[in-house]
Amino acid sequence: MKKAVWLSILGTAAAFCAAVEKPYEFRAALETVHEAGRRDVSLKPSTDEFAFRDGVAVVIPADAGAVLYNAACDFTDYLNVSMDVSARVEKRKSGEAEKCKSCEVAKVAMVLDAGVGEKTSRIGVEEGGVKIQAADERTAAQALYHLEDLMNLRRAPFLKKGFETRTARFSPRMIHSGWGMDLAPEKYIERMAHYGYDALLIYIRRVGKTKSCAEFEDVNAIIRRAKAHGVDVYLYTSVKAYVHPDDSGAQDVFDSTYGEIARAYPEAKGLVLVGESCSFPSKDERACSDTFEVKQVRGDKRPAPGWFPCRDYPDWLRCVKRAVGKHAPGMEILFWTYNWAKIPDEEPRLALIDALPKKNTVLLSTFELPEKFTLSNGFETSVSDYTITCPGPGRVFASEAKRAKAAGLKLYTMCNTGGHTWDFGTSPYQPYPHQWAKRWSALIKARYEWGLAGLMETHHYGWYPNFVSELAKEAFTEGGIPFGEHVWQIAARDFGEENADEVVRIWQAWSEAGANHPPTLGNQYGPFRIGPAYPFNFGGKHIDRKDFPEAPYAAYGIDICFLNYTEILWGEPMYEPTKIPDEIALIEPLAGSFMDGTVRFRAMAEKLSGLQRRKAREMAVLAEYIGRSVRTAINLKRGALAWEVKDSAKILAIAREEYANAEAALPLVDADSRLGFECSMEYGGGRPQIEWKLKLMRELFGF
Repeated sequence: MKKAVWLSILGTAAAFCAAVEKPYEFRAALETVHEAGRRDVSLKPSTDEFAFRDGVAVVIPADAGAVLYNAACDFTDYLNVSMDVSARVEKRKSGEAEKCKSCEVAKVAMVLDAGVGEKTSRIGVEEGGVKIQAADERTAAQALYHLEDLMNLRRAPFLKKGFETRTARFSPRMIHSGWGMDLAPEKYIERMAHYGYDALLIYIRRVGKTKSCAEFEDVNAIIRRAKAHGVDVYLYTSVKAYVHPDDSGAQDVFDSTYGEIARAYPEAKGLVLVGESCSFPSKDERACSDTFEVKQVRGDKRPAPGWFPCRDYPDWLRCVKRAVGKHAPGMEILFWTYNWAKIPDEEPRLALIDALPKKNTVLLSTFELPEKFTLSNGFETSVSDYTITCPGPGRVFASEAKRAKAAGLKLYTMCNTGGHTWDFGTSPYQPYPHQWAKRWSALIKARYEWGLAGLMETHHYGWYPNFVSELAKEAFTEGGIPFGEHVWQIAARDFGEENADEVVRIWQAWSEAGANHPPTLGNQYGPFRIGPAYPFNFGGKHIDRKDFPEAPYAAYGIDICFLNYTEILWGEPMYEPTKIPDEIALIEPLAGSFMDGTVRFRAMAEKLSGLQRRKAREMAVLAEYIGRSVRTAINLKRGALAWEVKDSAKILAIAREEYANAEAALPLVDADSRLGFECSMEYGGGRPQIEWKLKLMRELFGF
């Protein structure tokens, strides 16, 4: 986008974003399961549609459990709130629920039938109502949520007559809470279930202690309320049994750590173990026997056990499994290979997979890490951490998936398909539907080729409701709505049919530009981590973490972001001067594309009303925030080039541009309190952080 357009947007952002949200106010939206105002009362049912009318009953078996009962109540609430149709729940004896046509009013009849097939539902819409058959209550609940989706797309309480069969392709579909670190109110859980997620990840440090700020967290309460909505809980553990399996009394140590977790939370579905969080004093001569911290002090060049697939990990894992099995014999153990994905030699990784105990062990492999690839202008890069630039699968995942299949291990993957990666740290999701579709297709292919069964779809940054997740739900459903049809329907629903084609074109442009975003170490741990709050500090004093206005209760705080763009990060520079021009050439179109989309969504908002107007304004604010985040990164790169040649006049000129860019982001983070937030950092890019950056710049450059 031309600079003149950027400047014009500067002048209008504050007026457009007149509404101001308080910090954390976004949580109210996360707990709003059903939105009011979805019905367009001008619409009438066609002859091939069934219409819900006042008095409709959702009929469930008399002995229905909590999941089906809650889903039925949810559906009546949806009809009341979103479609202005009064509804109720009825319980009937077995067989009576199916008799829709003989009932005095139209009904949704729920029938549990084990013969339907695992994770499969059959939905029939006829003149007298709807009949849903499913093998279990969780699948039946998902069928009801699907009816809500269809009516939302139709913007009316009408369903097309006919029959469809739907089968979930993956389970579990795990996410971390986006409400807050390890915090999951019931309404948030209910909301995530509507998007097809059936598992929640909770960090566990010890019994009663998660990574949230609370001194005690009742994890069993989370497990209970999640279970009532068909959602399992996996415990992502940072518990350490720092002992070798061969040591005297070793099993007692495992029993008092991992065993205690299982004893306290026997209804948890599984434990997630990753190298950096479960390091132990390995006897593998290829690795240092000490922790990562001690190794650094001693100067040992070998990798620490948490970062190397040591040959005694299988014995260590057997000790964990024995400890867990005493209290929860069916609990899954997810062994995540994340930390040794970058080991140059693949044989240690694959040999470890061969040696892992099979029962209740799940191999969890990262889908795209650390793939090397070339972007459109010939720029060679690799995946530093989670990204959607490279859809995958990476070679590491492919090799581990093949070996897991041969070894008879169950296979899950970390794939970020909740819509967010480390390409942007403080935006709620990346609106790249066409780029995400490439990953969904690759995951489905991996299911058929290597037996991929489950997905880890977000990390500690958590999940936020978004249209990309809506699309993913259908992609991950056999019999789901085809992508091209679905993306247009969502655009028409949220922004009006008259704007749908334009919206899809904008999303496609964002997807194409996002496919050229280099996922380098300096980008992901630098300006893209906190967006416009990232300091422009060329010529200033070294910024210490304690200088940054972080929340004292944050799980990680700002330690996941490196605040000095000229520093060395883990032995690597944040940038390479010779590569900066090519990087700028790649991400300049990304910034321009988002700013162009900002203008277009603002124009739409002016012509729309009600819920659609609000949706257009929200998309415009998100687009501008992402665009300004990219602009911050561009300005840092331009500043670095000027810094390299000590061109103080150029640095000052770029600083003025970045000051204006960051200042223009303030009304954006005010308008949407989710912008600038990330669960592990809390607010790393909100108003206080941007104002801190601006203050530093005034002091340094005399603005």
